Amino acid sequence: MRRSISGTERSLADAHDGNRAVSLPSYSPVIVSIHIPKCGGISFQHVLRGIYGKKRLWLNYGAFINREQARYDLIPPGTRCIHGHFLADTFDELVPQPELVTWLRHPVQRVVSNYYHFLRHPDPGNPCCRELLEKRLSLEKFAELDFMRNEATRYLAGKPLSAFKFVGIMEKFEESLAVFGTTFGVSVPTEPPRENRNPGRFTDTYPLCPRTYDHILSLNLRDLMVYGQVLAQLWSERQRARATGPR
Repeated sequence: MRRSISGTERSLADAHDGNRAVSLPSYSPVIVSIHIPKCGGISFQHVLRGIYGKKRLWLNYGAFINREQARYDLIPPGTRCIHGHFLADTFDELVPQPELVTWLRHPVQRVVSNYYHFLRHPDPGNPCCRELLEKRLSLEKFAELDFMRNEATRYLAGKPLSAFKFVGIMEKFEESLAVFGTTFGVSVPTEPPRENRNPGRFTDTYPLCPRTYDHILSLNLRDLMVYGQVLAQLWSERQRARATGPR
Protein backbone atom coordinates (compact mmCIF):
# COMPACT_ATOMS: atom_id res chain seq x y z
CA MET A 1 0.00 0.00 0.00
CA ARG A 2 1.49 3.34 -1.07
CA ARG A 3 1.89 6.30 1.23
CA SER A 4 3.00 9.90 0.64
CA ILE A 5 5.83 11.92 2.13
CA SER A 6 5.13 13.64 5.42
CA GLY A 7 7.47 15.47 7.78
CA THR A 8 10.77 17.07 6.95
CA GLU A 9 12.59 14.04 5.57
CA ARG A 10 10.35 10.99 5.18
CA SER A 11 11.29 7.87 3.27
CA LEU A 12 9.58 6.83 0.07
CA ALA A 13 9.39 3.08 0.30
CA ASP A 14 7.70 0.28 -1.58
CA ALA A 15 5.80 -1.56 1.11
CA HIS A 16 5.07 -4.55 -1.07
CA ASP A 17 8.54 -5.91 -1.75
CA GLY A 18 10.79 -4.08 0.70
CA ASN A 19 12.88 -2.37 -1.96
CA ARG A 20 15.54 0.11 -0.83
CA ALA A 21 13.90 3.27 0.43
CA VAL A 22 14.72 6.66 -1.04
CA SER A 23 13.88 10.05 0.37
CA LEU A 24 12.74 13.40 -0.93
CA PRO A 25 12.76 16.45 1.35
CA SER A 26 9.19 17.55 1.87
CA TYR A 27 10.29 21.19 2.16
CA SER A 28 11.61 21.08 -1.42
CA PRO A 29 8.79 20.91 -4.00
CA VAL A 30 9.41 18.36 -6.72
CA ILE A 31 8.83 19.41 -10.32
CA VAL A 32 7.26 16.65 -12.41
CA SER A 33 7.85 17.42 -16.09
CA ILE A 34 5.79 15.40 -18.57
CA HIS A 35 7.54 15.06 -21.91
CA ILE A 36 4.84 14.58 -24.53
CA PRO A 37 6.62 13.09 -27.58
CA LYS A 38 7.77 15.58 -30.22
CA CYS A 39 6.87 18.63 -28.14
CA GLY A 40 10.34 20.00 -27.39
CA GLY A 41 11.05 17.77 -24.39
CA ILE A 42 14.67 17.06 -25.29
CA SER A 43 15.46 20.76 -25.57
CA PHE A 44 13.69 21.38 -22.26
CA GLN A 45 15.66 18.52 -20.71
CA HIS A 46 18.87 20.44 -21.38
CA VAL A 47 17.39 23.50 -19.70
CA LEU A 48 16.40 21.45 -16.64
CA ARG A 49 19.87 19.90 -16.43
CA GLY A 50 21.38 23.36 -16.37
CA ILE A 51 19.08 24.31 -13.48
CA TYR A 52 19.12 21.16 -11.35
CA GLY A 53 22.28 19.34 -12.44
CA LYS A 54 22.56 15.61 -12.94
CA LYS A 55 22.16 14.74 -9.26
CA ARG A 56 18.83 16.51 -8.72
CA LEU A 57 17.29 15.78 -12.14
CA TRP A 58 15.95 12.25 -12.72
CA LEU A 59 15.15 11.29 -16.31
CA ASN A 60 12.37 8.72 -16.40
CA TYR A 61 12.47 7.31 -19.90
CA GLY A 62 11.34 3.71 -19.64
CA ALA A 63 11.36 3.08 -15.88
CA PHE A 64 7.56 3.42 -15.77
CA ILE A 65 4.94 5.35 -17.69
CA ASN A 66 1.84 5.22 -15.47
CA ARG A 67 0.80 5.10 -11.83
CA GLU A 68 0.18 1.35 -11.89
CA GLN A 69 3.86 0.72 -12.73
CA ALA A 70 5.25 3.45 -10.46
CA ARG A 71 7.78 2.44 -7.79
CA TYR A 72 9.22 4.46 -4.93
CA ASP A 73 12.61 2.77 -4.97
CA LEU A 74 13.45 3.91 -8.51
CA ILE A 75 13.40 7.61 -7.58
CA PRO A 76 16.99 8.58 -6.70
CA PRO A 77 17.61 10.31 -3.35
CA GLY A 78 17.77 14.10 -3.57
CA THR A 79 15.60 14.31 -6.68
CA ARG A 80 14.12 17.78 -7.21
CA CYS A 81 12.88 17.37 -10.78
CA ILE A 82 11.55 14.37 -12.71
CA HIS A 83 11.38 14.54 -16.50
CA GLY A 84 10.42 11.98 -19.12
CA HIS A 85 7.73 10.11 -21.03
CA PHE A 86 4.98 9.27 -18.52
CA LEU A 87 1.36 10.18 -17.86
CA ALA A 88 0.62 13.24 -15.75
CA ASP A 89 -0.86 11.24 -12.86
CA THR A 90 2.05 8.79 -12.60
CA PHE A 91 3.54 10.35 -9.46
CA ASP A 92 0.32 11.33 -7.73
CA GLU A 93 0.81 8.71 -5.00
CA LEU A 94 4.59 9.02 -4.80
CA VAL A 95 5.18 12.76 -4.61
CA PRO A 96 2.94 15.01 -2.48
CA GLN A 97 1.62 18.01 -4.39
CA PRO A 98 3.97 17.71 -7.38
CA GLU A 99 4.49 20.86 -9.42
CA LEU A 100 3.41 19.66 -12.85
CA VAL A 101 4.86 21.12 -16.03
CA THR A 102 4.63 20.13 -19.69
CA TRP A 103 4.87 21.43 -23.24
CA LEU A 104 2.39 21.27 -26.12
CA ARG A 105 2.73 21.53 -29.88
CA HIS A 106 0.16 22.09 -32.60
CA PRO A 107 -1.32 18.58 -33.00
CA VAL A 108 -0.87 18.38 -36.77
CA GLN A 109 2.81 19.28 -36.52
CA ARG A 110 3.26 16.86 -33.61
CA VAL A 111 1.86 13.93 -35.63
CA VAL A 112 3.90 14.77 -38.74
CA SER A 113 7.06 15.17 -36.66
CA ASN A 114 6.46 11.80 -35.02
CA TYR A 115 5.99 10.18 -38.42
CA TYR A 116 9.30 11.41 -39.79
CA HIS A 117 11.08 10.77 -36.50
CA PHE A 118 10.13 7.09 -36.63
CA LEU A 119 11.30 6.88 -40.24
CA ARG A 120 14.67 8.40 -39.30
CA HIS A 121 15.04 6.49 -36.01
CA PRO A 122 13.09 3.21 -36.07
CA ASP A 123 12.05 2.00 -32.62
CA PRO A 124 11.16 -1.72 -32.69
CA GLY A 125 9.80 -1.46 -29.15
CA ASN A 126 7.16 1.07 -30.15
CA PRO A 127 3.99 -0.54 -31.58
CA CYS A 128 3.13 2.52 -33.68
CA CYS A 129 6.59 2.55 -35.19
CA ARG A 130 6.43 -1.19 -35.91
CA GLU A 131 3.08 -0.82 -37.66
CA LEU A 132 4.36 2.16 -39.63
CA LEU A 133 7.36 0.22 -40.94
CA GLU A 134 5.75 -3.20 -41.38
CA LYS A 135 2.73 -1.83 -43.26
CA ARG A 136 4.59 1.06 -44.88
CA LEU A 137 1.89 3.44 -43.76
CA SER A 138 1.34 6.77 -45.42
CA LEU A 139 1.32 9.86 -43.23
CA GLU A 140 -2.48 9.93 -43.18
CA LYS A 141 -2.76 6.24 -42.25
CA PHE A 142 -0.15 6.71 -39.54
CA ALA A 143 -2.16 9.61 -38.15
CA GLU A 144 -5.20 7.32 -37.91
CA LEU A 145 -3.48 4.95 -35.45
CA ASP A 146 -5.25 5.11 -32.09
CA PHE A 147 -2.13 6.08 -30.14
CA MET A 148 -1.34 8.93 -32.50
CA ARG A 149 -4.74 10.56 -32.00
CA ASN A 150 -5.01 13.19 -29.27
CA GLU A 151 -1.73 11.99 -27.77
CA ALA A 152 -1.20 15.17 -25.78
CA THR A 153 -4.50 14.98 -23.91
CA ARG A 154 -3.85 11.31 -23.21
CA TYR A 155 -0.57 12.28 -21.52
CA LEU A 156 -2.45 14.87 -19.45
CA ALA A 157 -4.36 11.90 -17.95
CA GLY A 158 -7.59 13.76 -17.43
CA LYS A 159 -6.02 16.58 -15.43
CA PRO A 160 -7.29 20.10 -16.12
CA LEU A 161 -4.84 22.76 -17.20
CA SER A 162 -5.30 24.37 -13.79
CA ALA A 163 -3.50 21.37 -12.25
CA PHE A 164 -0.28 22.39 -14.05
CA LYS A 165 1.96 25.09 -12.69
CA PHE A 166 3.38 25.65 -16.18
CA VAL A 167 2.44 24.61 -19.71
CA GLY A 168 4.65 25.80 -22.56
CA ILE A 169 4.07 26.02 -26.31
CA MET A 170 6.83 24.56 -28.45
CA GLU A 171 6.24 27.04 -31.28
CA LYS A 172 6.72 29.82 -28.71
CA PHE A 173 9.67 28.17 -26.99
CA GLU A 174 11.61 31.29 -25.97
CA GLU A 175 8.52 33.12 -24.72
CA SER A 176 7.30 30.06 -22.86
CA LEU A 177 10.70 29.47 -21.31
CA ALA A 178 10.73 33.03 -19.99
CA VAL A 179 7.38 32.35 -18.31
CA PHE A 180 8.80 29.14 -16.82
CA GLY A 181 11.76 31.05 -15.40
CA THR A 182 9.49 33.67 -13.85
CA THR A 183 7.07 31.07 -12.49
CA PHE A 184 9.76 29.06 -10.72
CA GLY A 185 12.19 31.87 -9.97
CA VAL A 186 15.06 30.29 -11.93
CA SER A 187 17.45 31.55 -14.60
CA VAL A 188 16.87 30.21 -18.10
CA PRO A 189 19.08 30.55 -21.18
CA THR A 190 18.43 33.57 -23.38
CA GLU A 191 19.10 31.39 -26.42
CA PRO A 192 17.39 28.06 -25.64
CA PRO A 193 18.80 24.87 -27.15
CA ARG A 194 16.97 23.31 -30.08
CA GLU A 195 17.62 19.59 -29.90
CA ASN A 196 16.31 16.54 -31.79
CA ARG A 197 15.20 18.56 -34.81
CA ASN A 198 14.56 16.99 -38.20
CA PRO A 199 17.70 17.82 -40.25
CA GLY A 200 15.63 17.51 -43.43
CA ARG A 201 13.15 20.23 -42.45
CA PHE A 202 14.12 23.75 -43.45
CA THR A 203 10.92 25.58 -42.48
CA ASP A 204 9.30 26.23 -39.11
CA THR A 205 6.41 23.89 -39.94
CA TYR A 206 5.96 20.84 -42.13
CA PRO A 207 4.29 21.88 -45.41
CA LEU A 208 1.15 19.82 -46.07
CA CYS A 209 -1.58 19.87 -48.67
CA PRO A 210 -4.91 21.17 -47.28
CA ARG A 211 -6.57 17.75 -47.47
CA THR A 212 -3.88 16.02 -45.41
CA TYR A 213 -3.75 18.89 -42.91
CA ASP A 214 -7.51 18.87 -42.40
CA HIS A 215 -7.61 15.10 -42.06
CA ILE A 216 -4.95 14.99 -39.35
CA LEU A 217 -6.54 17.95 -37.57
CA SER A 218 -9.93 16.21 -37.52
CA LEU A 219 -8.34 13.29 -35.65
CA ASN A 220 -6.91 15.55 -32.92
CA LEU A 221 -9.65 17.99 -31.98
CA ARG A 222 -9.24 17.48 -28.23
CA ASP A 223 -5.55 18.27 -28.51
CA LEU A 224 -6.35 21.32 -30.62
CA MET A 225 -8.73 22.69 -28.00
CA VAL A 226 -6.17 22.36 -25.19
CA TYR A 227 -3.43 23.79 -27.39
CA GLY A 228 -5.57 26.83 -28.17
CA GLN A 229 -6.32 27.42 -24.50
CA VAL A 230 -2.63 27.34 -23.55
CA LEU A 231 -1.68 29.58 -26.47
CA ALA A 232 -4.23 32.15 -25.30
CA GLN A 233 -2.95 31.93 -21.71
CA LEU A 234 0.63 32.44 -22.87
CA TRP A 235 -0.37 35.54 -24.83
CA SER A 236 -2.18 36.95 -21.78
CA GLU A 237 0.81 36.27 -19.51
CA ARG A 238 3.20 38.00 -21.89
CA GLN A 239 0.86 40.97 -22.19
CA ARG A 240 0.68 41.28 -18.39
CA ALA A 241 4.47 41.02 -18.16
CA ARG A 242 4.88 43.86 -20.67
CA ALA A 243 2.28 45.97 -18.84
CA THR A 244 4.00 45.58 -15.46
CA GLY A 245 7.55 45.85 -16.78
CA PRO A 246 9.88 48.86 -16.50
CA ARG A 247 8.48 52.12 -17.87
